[in-house]
Amino acid sequence: MNEEHLLKELGILKKRFPKLDEEYISSVLKEEKGHAGKTTQSIFKAGGEGVQEAEDVFYKGYPGAFNSRILMTGYTIYLWNINYDGSFVRDRKSIILNDKDGKEVELFQCDSFMSEEGDPKHENQDYFDRLALEGNSAHGDGKWGTHPYDTYDENHPLNEKGIIMTIYELEVILHIWKIPLLGIHPYTDENGERCNYIGKEVRNRIKEKLPMDWTRKSCEEYNGLWCYNNHKKNIGQWKHPKE
Repeated sequence: MNEEHLLKELGILKKRFPKLDEEYISSVLKEEKGHAGKTTQSIFKAGGEGVQEAEDVFYKGYPGAFNSRILMTGYTIYLWNINYDGSFVRDRKSIILNDKDGKEVELFQCDSFMSEEGDPKHENQDYFDRLALEGNSAHGDGKWGTHPYDTYDENHPLNEKGIIMTIYELEVILHIWKIPLLGIHPYTDENGERCNYIGKEVRNRIKEKLPMDWTRKSCEEYNGLWCYNNHKKNIGQWKHPKE
């Protein structure tokens, strides 16, 4: 952290928080070791003149993975932004407890799901969870739900069982595991009628696997925005290496 870096980050933060005192912003920036994202989140938590307005503007620029949905008779459309980690939750609930040594620890709510064995609503939950998770992985060969124009029905070559989801299985994937499924996915609704879930991407992009030596991490300071790293080449960037 050098002076040039601090001045650059301070300039960004002054534009982000135009109503706050420059010295205050600078002091928080130094506390956060020159990290503009962490400084931003610290100021959001502390509040102050114009901070709520600045926070509203900030999250319009960093909207997260889920953008919107349209519910219609017979089909549902979800709009996703795959620049972001769909599983990231900005305001995840937490509680503070004391561990065995009396030290305070913060425990966060985790995403979880349970169903009774033989429940027909979730009979193939594990099967469709696996397909969706493999497709959402940054590595491996899974391609289920990766293309916004493909149809992932009972005839899709990856669907070895030749079946479609129930609405209950689909909702677990979307709302509990928070996987941004792309493409057309037929499912049966509460009455057993065939419907379509349609997963669109804001720029019609396909989920691409990462090249060798690349990893990704969701950045909590920017609402789960993916950061891509290649440690062998000492590269860190926001843009997917295949874009």
